[in-house]
Amino acid sequence: MTAQQLQSNLIRTLWLGFFQVFLVIMPIAVPFFQSKGLSMQEVFSLQALFGLVVLISEVPSGYLADLIGRRQTLIIGAVFAGIGQSLLLTADGFWTLALFELALGISHSLISGADIALLYDTELALGRGAQAQRQVVGRLFSFRTFSEAAAAVVCSVLLLTASMDWVIYLQAAVGWLPLFFALTLIEPPMQRLDQTSHTANMLRICRFLLGSSSVLRLTVLALCIWSLTTFYAVWLLQKLWELQGIPLQHFGYLWAGLCVVAALSGRYAHAVEKRLGTTTLLVLIGLAPALGYLGLDGFGVVGAYVASLSFFISRGFGMVVLRDALNSRVPSEFRATANSLTSFGFRGVFVITGPIVGYSFDLWGMEVTLLALALGTVVIFVTLIVPLIYATRRLDSETIEPSERIEGVESGAARVAVSGCSVSVVEEPSK
Repeated sequence: MTAQQLQSNLIRTLWLGFFQVFLVIMPIAVPFFQSKGLSMQEVFSLQALFGLVVLISEVPSGYLADLIGRRQTLIIGAVFAGIGQSLLLTADGFWTLALFELALGISHSLISGADIALLYDTELALGRGAQAQRQVVGRLFSFRTFSEAAAAVVCSVLLLTASMDWVIYLQAAVGWLPLFFALTLIEPPMQRLDQTSHTANMLRICRFLLGSSSVLRLTVLALCIWSLTTFYAVWLLQKLWELQGIPLQHFGYLWAGLCVVAALSGRYAHAVEKRLGTTTLLVLIGLAPALGYLGLDGFGVVGAYVASLSFFISRGFGMVVLRDALNSRVPSEFRATANSLTSFGFRGVFVITGPIVGYSFDLWGMEVTLLALALGTVVIFVTLIVPLIYATRRLDSETIEPSERIEGVESGAARVAVSGCSVSVVEEPSK
């Protein structure tokens, strides 16, 4: 294994992520599902089904990546991605579309966590230090989000020049590209979990995530719960545009603009954190979605689009900073599992709440649903983000001198010294 081979891992993993989320169908997903006879409740139920599949397979797939390696797990996930996208060619009605969501859910579970873990392990093997590792999450998030923007533009072009059928044909073809890049990866050096006691492994991982520090515990909870505040908007915006009378062929351009904003936010998240401070950034990502929901239905087409930017700015900043805070705190040995556990929590909450949001829309309409989501966002901010702010500030005030820091993650006796949410691990004396 050479440095050049490891270097190629970085760009190939990014391209795998790029084509995994190159979803030309995404800007018109809701109209497409409705064209197959689905109600809004069934649309949200499909997403809840996707979440349920991820919920069931997320942790086992992350654990699998820590046991057998990231490359093999990514290959299996890429195969399911190709199968899932190809199912769109024959999908018709709720249950056939459910098979599409099933395959994509398995693919998502296998790839998420394993890709970030492989990137972190590759950077470690290249010996580039903590700064390069911190940029991993931002690069992957930006690459994937720019992919969504490019796919959205292609979607609109196809709708203008051809038809919705060509969107589906292209989606099915692109679905197999992640497999090509997965096959070209190499496995970087990593410490693998003990394969003799899986229960003991999971207990140790959960104790580490929830018991090693309050900042880590709250970061895990934020990734599980706060992420929902921006996720619901994804499935309401298309319906809002439809109600506002925006032609379907423009959905792709509108979606592309939002994705570019999210990608740029993720790319410069750490720079903004450094400039504004962690407290200000956490307040921004916590409250911006509430303001977005309040602004969607009261300021016309242009005002609603401006309001929708808040979700994507918040998501870009929040997902990168929180994901980096998580990955910087956990060892390579179970990094993929840790990422999968947060996704498991997120999907679990969505499985419960997603159909409720869809039912609320069908029963009471857009205005009431948006108001309820704004209030829910404020509750999450007060009960979760505010405690994270205080925990981060308290830990920041206890930060020791840089000369005392050590690299690597120790056991439960380790704690984290932070500069904002950007962390380095330091040893804590035994109690």
